[in-house]
Amino acid sequence: MSDPELPSRTELDPVTFLLVQLLDDGLLTAIALGFGIWRFPGSLGALGFRWVSPRWWGLGLIGGAAATGSAWGVAVALEWGGWPAPVHPVETILAMAESRWDVAVIVLGVTLPVAIGEETFFRGFAYRLLRSRFGIGAALGGTALIFALVHGAAPGAWLPVLPVGLIFGMLVERSGSLLPAMLGHVVVNALAVAAG
Repeated sequence: MSDPELPSRTELDPVTFLLVQLLDDGLLTAIALGFGIWRFPGSLGALGFRWVSPRWWGLGLIGGAAATGSAWGVAVALEWGGWPAPVHPVETILAMAESRWDVAVIVLGVTLPVAIGEETFFRGFAYRLLRSRFGIGAALGGTALIFALVHGAAPGAWLPVLPVGLIFGMLVERSGSLLPAMLGHVVVNALAVAAG
């Protein structure tokens, strides 16, 4: 008896895709919080869960727009150089969307849970850990590189994400909070989906 193959995310209906995203990024958040609280005991504030002034919300939006522009510029340069970005799985699932509701559910799935999970892990736990051991520069560069490589090994997949990680890291470093980077991450992912 053979094991049935699990479907890829691109083969899921939008609601199941959202649920998988919530589970995936929920686990990432839980792991980051667990290790983060163990490594930085006493407060979620040590991981960057701090409220910020409205100014930082605006800077998060601007940072998201700047990160999107940077990623787009790098992607265009790579494409001109013969290293196009591979098709992203979200593009595939969006192409199968049958209604505006489907698109809205997909957008929700790639914005909020992803922004919370990835920012908690990369700029909350990993950034704070690297910063405490190696300083700000190594933490910015290291987490941006790891964040980028998680998005794919092909140069067209990870190089455009590198400046995104740097911008998010700078938002966290300057604000002392994950919230502006989370907002910027929502903006990047929403604009990526809109650009399709």
